[in-house]
Amino acid sequence: MSVTSLLNRFKSASANPTPSESLALSQLAPSILNLTITDSPEQWALYESLLLSTLRTGDDTSARLILQRLSDRFGNDNARIMALQGIYDEATATNNAQLEEVLKNYGDVLKDDPTNIPVAKRRITLLHHLSKKSEAISALATLVDLNPTDAESWSQLAQYYFELSMYSQAIFSLEEVLLILPNAYNIHARLGEINYVAAEAIGNSAGKEVVEKLEASLKWYLRSVELCDGYLRGYYGIKTVTAKLLESKISASHRTIPEEKVNKLNSAATVQLHDIVTGSEKGKKGFAGYDLAEVAAAKELLETTP
Repeated sequence: MSVTSLLNRFKSASANPTPSESLALSQLAPSILNLTITDSPEQWALYESLLLSTLRTGDDTSARLILQRLSDRFGNDNARIMALQGIYDEATATNNAQLEEVLKNYGDVLKDDPTNIPVAKRRITLLHHLSKKSEAISALATLVDLNPTDAESWSQLAQYYFELSMYSQAIFSLEEVLLILPNAYNIHARLGEINYVAAEAIGNSAGKEVVEKLEASLKWYLRSVELCDGYLRGYYGIKTVTAKLLESKISASHRTIPEEKVNKLNSAATVQLHDIVTGSEKGKKGFAGYDLAEVAAAKELLETTP
């Protein structure tokens, strides 16, 4: 196999590969390690992808060999190599004491070079893993102050805020993502989700604040399907929110979106979800690629929600 064909194998894998996917990729280690080194960007990208796969499957020996080759080429003081070394150390740690030592090493690196972004991000991830969530948020906030156009960090910050039920801060962070990536339809849908959860968190009250959040949720979901026709999560959200807005306990006096329009949106989302579920289950052309768990959830929603 050529470097290009091997790299394509990794590129075709999902962002969060299943255990069987990871195993299949890590089993390519002998073939890749036996390739003649060409010092091409493609080969080093292949090595890095393979390193992550071998660590996922516990092939520490191959991972060590790959990391050594990367270190020999780019040097141990390269910011990316430092981060990869940290990932290796985290993956091979057997207890929290060892992870705390890795965390200390990250701190030492950042004392010498506070601009080492790859290591800074690894430190934040490890802080969160060790349940030091406030420290992780503080470190991420510092990071986005230094690099306000880092959409990935803003998105991660939103997730950390969400986990602590700090919904307003999570929404603000995702709105910052949209300033950088205005057409990111998945972020629009995520804003719909967070506004909906925030409305639910208020409790049984059906007052103005709840309705405002539900209507904000609906608008974000609508924008997501406007940007991506056929987006299942978007239509799922529209169906869920409109059903909530149509409940008898939601006072019409607090709504700014007319009930007739809410009904039409509910019906339209129902049709779209039905088409997606039916098309996916029957393998119709144009309906491939949907996540099976999401399709199942949509089917259940259609069966239980008016």
